[in-house]
Amino acid sequence: MAKQPFHWSISNLFATVLLVVGAGLLVIALLTQFGTRLSVEATVTAAILFLAGLIFFKPTPFWLLISTISLISLCTGYAAYFSTPYTWLGAIIATVVMAGIVSYGFNLGQVMKRRRSRWYQ
Repeated sequence: MAKQPFHWSISNLFATVLLVVGAGLLVIALLTQFGTRLSVEATVTAAILFLAGLIFFKPTPFWLLISTISLISLCTGYAAYFSTPYTWLGAIIATVVMAGIVSYGFNLGQVMKRRRSRWYQ
């Protein structure tokens, strides 16, 4: 598969804004309110912003895809750890499950796009 050139569009600009706002929210929440209910809500919101940013960013570079999926998974693990009675096992399971779901979702979309582009063959 040939590498697609990157070009700025409204979609990519919106995705960049979502990723930057999500990163800022995550950093501020972790630095100022670590371990509180407010930081849990902020990290979940940041994970949603990261996910929306990935959806709008086309074509998504591989390094951005991997790093953002890792951040989404870690945000989920953080939220699971501080929302439950501090169980490491629950946080690890939530992190692994979220990484699997998100990476499967993005990989499935790429496979479907490839198949749809060759329907006439």
